[in-house]
Formats: sequence, C-alpha cells, structure tokens
Amino acid sequence: MKWIRAIAGLLALLAATAASAQDYPNRPITMVVPFPPGGSVDTVSRQIAAGLSRHIGQSVVVENKSGAGGTIGSGMVAKAAPDGYTILLGTTSALAISPAVYKDVSYDPLKSFVPLIEVTRGPFVVSVRPTLGVKDIRGLIDMARKNPGKLNAGSAGKGSVHHLALEIFKHEAGVDIVHVPFKGGAPAWTALLGGQIDLLFDSMPGPLLFPGRVVPLAVAGPERLPGLPDVPTFAEVGMPNVSTIFFWAIVAPVGTPAPIVAKLNEALGKALRDPAMKETFAKQSMETSPGTPEEIASFMQREVPRWREVVRRAKLGDQ
Repeated sequence: MKWIRAIAGLLALLAATAASAQDYPNRPITMVVPFPPGGSVDTVSRQIAAGLSRHIGQSVVVENKSGAGGTIGSGMVAKAAPDGYTILLGTTSALAISPAVYKDVSYDPLKSFVPLIEVTRGPFVVSVRPTLGVKDIRGLIDMARKNPGKLNAGSAGKGSVHHLALEIFKHEAGVDIVHVPFKGGAPAWTALLGGQIDLLFDSMPGPLLFPGRVVPLAVAGPERLPGLPDVPTFAEVGMPNVSTIFFWAIVAPVGTPAPIVAKLNEALGKALRDPAMKETFAKQSMETSPGTPEEIASFMQREVPRWREVVRRAKLGDQ
C-alpha cells in the first residue's frame, strides 16, 4: 500500500506543477542583476525587463544585488524558489569566473541554475595608449619581452573578465605584464586615456568611443569586428588560443518546471529580437543572440571549465 500512496503523491505533485505552470505567471517577476545600478548590464536589464513584461503579461522588477564579483546576487537566485518568479541576468563573471575566484560561493554555475536564454556574446579587444608607440600586437609582445614587468594593464578588478583576458594573453605570449585592478571598467578606461596604464582588454564599444586616443591592436574572437575592420584577430597573427568571449545569459533556479522555462524563453526571445532592443545593443557594437535553453546550456558547459582552468593557472582563487 505504501507504493500506491507514493505513486498517488507523485501524481498529485505532477498535477500541481502542471497547474502552476499553466497559471504562470500570475504575479510580478523579479530579475536580479548582480551588479550595481548604472552600469551597462544594469541599463540593458531594464529594457529587457520591460520587453519581458510586455510579452509575458506581468510586471518585471529589476533588483540590484551587487558584491563579490556578482556572486551575492547569483547566490540569492540559486536559493530562490524554482517557480519562475526569480530569475538572474548573469555575465561571464558571475556565471563562470567569480565562483572559481572567491571561496565560500554558495552556488555552482552548472548545477544551481537552469539556463533560460542567451542575451549576447562577443569578443574582447586589446587597446593601448598611443604614446606607448606600438602599432600592432607583435610590437606589444616585443616590447613586453624586452621590458619584463615594466608594462602594466588595467582591469575592472581581480577576477574580472578583463583580468582573465590579460592572463590568457600573458600565458600565450610568454610575457610579464603587471596587472592593475580598478573598481570597474570605467575607471580603467579613464586610466588608459590618462596614460596611467599601458593597455586594457575590454569589449566593445570602448575602442570605438575614443578614436585617436587609444590604439586597438587585436580582437580576441573568431573574426574581425564590423566596427574595427582593420584590426586583426589574434588567430590571424598566429595566436589562436588568445580567445576571450564574454556572454550574458538569463537563468533560473534549478528545478524550475520545463513549461515555465519554455514560456520564459519564448517571451525573452521576443523581447531580445525587438528592433528597439537590437538597436540598443547595436549602439554598443553588440548583438542580441537569443536561442534555446539547450544552446546556452551547452555553451556554459564549455565555458565554465575553461575559465576555471584560467583561474587555476593564474593562481587567482581564494581557496
């Protein structure tokens, strides 16, 4: 009789889940952004939230929970009820790098979340100050080899994608460049423009915003960028392993029912394909890249261990 009661309980649970999914959403959804207000991720998140609200029929509230490289807000979402009412707009830092850098992180990027959709992805570009006097990536490498420990590179902070991009470059080029962490990407750009640092890895549109004030040398991605058609990729100059692809994705707590995942993917996909949304990203030389939950899950399965290895090799973890 116990097995009959167990089956009956399971059927009741499945019925309740199905009913809940069919009724979803019947109250506001919270989109957690694990970074401070005012940054590029936060700004875009509010447009995504408005688009999701239009297509799913409920208000979507953006809640900023910053700190520890995005792990505080991400951990909060990981512990939330898997009912589709709390979702996370995460980045490479929060979903791949920071959990390998900081100790006592309360979530595992691949086990604690179910991916809903990819928002965008793209390559980093290395730029130098004009007064450094180098015109191409080989010139930078030659200078760094002749002057070990004399050049310095800024980043948005320890363990940021900017920092890890530098570490990949240093490893592949066999150079010693000093890392200078800042409290965000904006201060790092200010330092580069002011000549306080020599180089910086960052995503678009940075190199386009300051024509003549910085010199972009190479793209850490599979192809040249439309905004920088004369700047070669690292692969073109014989360094195919220097690859830094950032990504933004929206995820939900693991255990979120499949019908709810499907509804969110559909509504988010419509929002990200909206012409106004695409124009917002185009102004930053980025593109929206919505796809299926399976596609972004597969991408994260490849990216997370790759970044863990970079962190391990650079000895950046707190553990």
